[in-house]
Amino acid sequence: MTLATLPSFFISEENAKGPGFGLFSPTHLAVLVLLAVISFFICRAYRHSDDARKRHFRHVIAIVVLNLEFWKDIVLIVTGQFTYGNLPFQLCGLGIFFVALDAFKPSSFSRGLIYGLTMWGAVMALVTPNWVTSPIINIIVWQSFTIHMLLVTYCLMQLVAGDFKPRFKDLRFVALFLVVAFPILMLLNRLPGNPNFFFLEIPAPGSPLEPIHTLFGNFYLLGLVLLLIVLWLLLYTPWAIIERRHHDKS
Repeated sequence: MTLATLPSFFISEENAKGPGFGLFSPTHLAVLVLLAVISFFICRAYRHSDDARKRHFRHVIAIVVLNLEFWKDIVLIVTGQFTYGNLPFQLCGLGIFFVALDAFKPSSFSRGLIYGLTMWGAVMALVTPNWVTSPIINIIVWQSFTIHMLLVTYCLMQLVAGDFKPRFKDLRFVALFLVVAFPILMLLNRLPGNPNFFFLEIPAPGSPLEPIHTLFGNFYLLGLVLLLIVLWLLLYTPWAIIERRHHDKS
């Protein structure tokens, strides 16, 4: 079977020729609403569960996202579409393993990674997906939507249940991970086909990183660092204020 004869249901986003379902189209917005409703009910059920059932929720989501990624790769291999870029070294690809780590061995390290990196990266992927050139009736499209929704939900459900509260000091784990990961990712981006892991080489079309690339040009990586610092300030400052107010009241 060649790409020319491959049913559109199995075409990957790299090989989709468009026009696809379109960014911010009625179809895209309807899917986001559907995913938000599913996420809401998962978070609601989790919040009203006891500790044992909460642990079961976390284990199930971790196993589901691992299986979704595994079977996506099987589909790509069988249909001859698998490339180095499909390795799980994008932010959300690694987020799958962060979730699995947290589900079975939760720690400040794992929770720092899922809140400081994974959750918000997955939100951006859902809002500005790079698979919009694929048809909506496509197995890879729905795998992508589902897995990113679950990555967001996994962190969100613990936040609404009060299982953990983000703290500025946990950012040291995220920063350490990025310092270690950055040179490795730069090397992996030299693989054939220019995988562009973490979008360190060039932003995805239509993503919030495009203005950063336009503004900073050759200093794009510096722009990414500054963007990340601003994002972290926005993400963690409200929690720090809440914690300070609770401390003052006590």
